[in-house]
Amino acid sequence: MTDKRSNPPSFALWLLRHTASDDWNEALTGDLIETFRDRQSRWWFWGQVLFASTLGALETIRRRWYFFCYAITGAVTPYIFEYSNVLVRVWPFSSHWSDLPWPLSQFVLEMGLPAIAASMSLLVLSVGLLIEGSFRWAYLLRTFIITLILISAVHFSIDLFPWLLRPIPGDQHRKSLIVPGIFVVLLLGSTYLLAAWLGCPSIEHPHKRERQIAEPQ
Repeated sequence: MTDKRSNPPSFALWLLRHTASDDWNEALTGDLIETFRDRQSRWWFWGQVLFASTLGALETIRRRWYFFCYAITGAVTPYIFEYSNVLVRVWPFSSHWSDLPWPLSQFVLEMGLPAIAASMSLLVLSVGLLIEGSFRWAYLLRTFIITLILISAVHFSIDLFPWLLRPIPGDQHRKSLIVPGIFVVLLLGSTYLLAAWLGCPSIEHPHKRERQIAEPQ
């Protein structure tokens, strides 16, 4: 029977396999397991895993920089609209939503701003895809739909926690979160990032494609 102490921590191993760069994931995992069994140090293994995961995260940001640009744009655009009053000029229904028939009025009230923010953020994503040579209209449409679905899910799920909301003075139809704005920005950014990841799942780095083509069959 294999001694459990000779096996690396299972969660650390899972983290390594899912966060380290694909270019050296398999080789690194094998080397770390072999070295771990010689040293018998879980703290050493965790340190190596965290270091490799950090490098993998930085590599992911470098390769998928346009995903992060999309997420940042989507997270800050609502605040730009809210504090600069730009929305009234670019979306004339924003101040007259109650004159629209239901359910269009409800959509404009609840999802008008997120839809505009997602649409403008798609411009950033499309530029990134064009630069990387991976532009597909299907990617943009899929990302836009997923973004709205995720934002809607987050938006309406917050209503389950009324103690997190407070009324906005002078606006009887809207409420704001009591949490600091930075948490809202991070939540929005994470939502956009996940939507881009799900909406563009088949994007593969050009160098990786070239390497696979060059490998003998």
